[in-house]
Amino acid sequence: MEKRTIASISVTCGILWIFVFQYILTTFTDLWLGFTSAFRGAYAALGPGLFAGTLLVLGGIIFGAFVFQLLTKRFEVVFTVATGLLYLATLWYVLFDRTPGARGINLDITQFGVQFASTPLDMMWNIAIFLPLGMVLQLLIKSMWKTSIVAVVLAVIVEGAQYIFSVGVFDILDILLNTVGIALGAFIISSAALDGWHFGMDRHFLTFTKSA
Repeated sequence: MEKRTIASISVTCGILWIFVFQYILTTFTDLWLGFTSAFRGAYAALGPGLFAGTLLVLGGIIFGAFVFQLLTKRFEVVFTVATGLLYLATLWYVLFDRTPGARGINLDITQFGVQFASTPLDMMWNIAIFLPLGMVLQLLIKSMWKTSIVAVVLAVIVEGAQYIFSVGVFDILDILLNTVGIALGAFIISSAALDGWHFGMDRHFLTFTKSA
């Protein structure tokens, strides 16, 4: 595919993503409150309108850049590292940036059905946010069963840390969902490898190519 075609597709995806992102923010009020809380300093300095506009434009630029690099099958190392740090910061905020005080243990796996009926989006989020981590772990470990073991260990550590620091409940359901998220991410990379895709590094780029 020609680079100009790739660039036009990337710009289009970036612009369209702004509208999708805006819909997500206005539809899921908690997500918007989370953003304003996480970046409270910028929110106070810019004001609601400018903060929202900046957030949407940055989201569009990042998404467009991601699509461009995905189509060219070459990811800039700097872009990848910056995106990874942003992901880790988001993960930290979601898991630990809470007011201390909530503490407890839930080992009742039978609550899965009740929670699914009442908060399916929360459960989906617990899976989705760990997908990238599963992909990275699989690229590093290169073994599904070893990655799955690491997934369980990490999920237990996260829930244990939430309990120890009184910022959450040690919840067996969260452990299950987080493990599924990591395992699914690993499964995607493992499937790609079986289909002949190879992941490597070429100077300042992370590359993925398909064998003939």
